[in-house]
Amino acid sequence: MARAREELFAAHLLGTTGFAAQTVGLAFRAALAAAEAALMLLDRPPAHEPAEVVAEFVRHVVRERGLDPTAGSKLRSLYNRQIQAGADGVVPQAEAPLALADATTVIDVVEEWIKTSHRVAEERGPTRGRPPRRR
Repeated sequence: MARAREELFAAHLLGTTGFAAQTVGLAFRAALAAAEAALMLLDRPPAHEPAEVVAEFVRHVVRERGLDPTAGSKLRSLYNRQIQAGADGVVPQAEAPLALADATTVIDVVEEWIKTSHRVAEERGPTRGRPPRRR
């Protein structure tokens, strides 16, 4: 999550200096880092391609683990916007704060989910292995 926060901070700096396309791209990278952290918590190493990471995050974290669906939709939206920003580099300046807000939402939701997951794991105590299969 530290990487996600660092990328988000850098995106804020770019956003305040008029680099909207770069802000959108870095805001997506920040949210993507949070998604990767969530997947790692589930022992699911993230894919190399960002589109695959987005799909895995939505499938395994949002749908299977019940994370707020808003995080999944905002991550997918950021992915689409950064693709568009990279294609032509023309992004309205008003898009920068929207991308920052969406990335912040994703990071905050994932960070809270990770904290809750750790707390629940501590409360449950050490995990036991699977019981033997009956034949």
